[in-house]
Amino acid sequence: MLADDTVDELTDAVQACDQAREALSEALDAADASGGGAQPDPSDLAPVAAALEDWRDAQQQFMTTIEDTGASDPATAALLLQTNHGVDASNARCGIPGTDVEGADQPFPLDLSGAQGMALTRAATEHLD
Repeated sequence: MLADDTVDELTDAVQACDQAREALSEALDAADASGGGAQPDPSDLAPVAAALEDWRDAQQQFMTTIEDTGASDPATAALLLQTNHGVDASNARCGIPGTDVEGADQPFPLDLSGAQGMALTRAATEHLD
């Protein structure tokens, strides 16, 4: 069972992950629409990188909260959130290209092909630390 304050912290982190995923989708759509193709314009990469950083940071908060509260593991915490509180923590648990968040081991949910994949890959390799 998760304490109420833990649920609130985890839910906040999940919502931040969801918002960052939405921002990433929008940034990738914008990069694709600009027509850069295999060589996205550097100005298109900054919003992609910012969204990746935001998503990574929110995932780290999710994992840190789990660790700090003594929850057994991310999968169990996510299951408890979904079952008991209706919170889908999928975006908090997926691996993001260019990042290394321990416990984020689910498949990345976005298409990495074409111009969007190129923009994401370049943003991750050139802008993330």
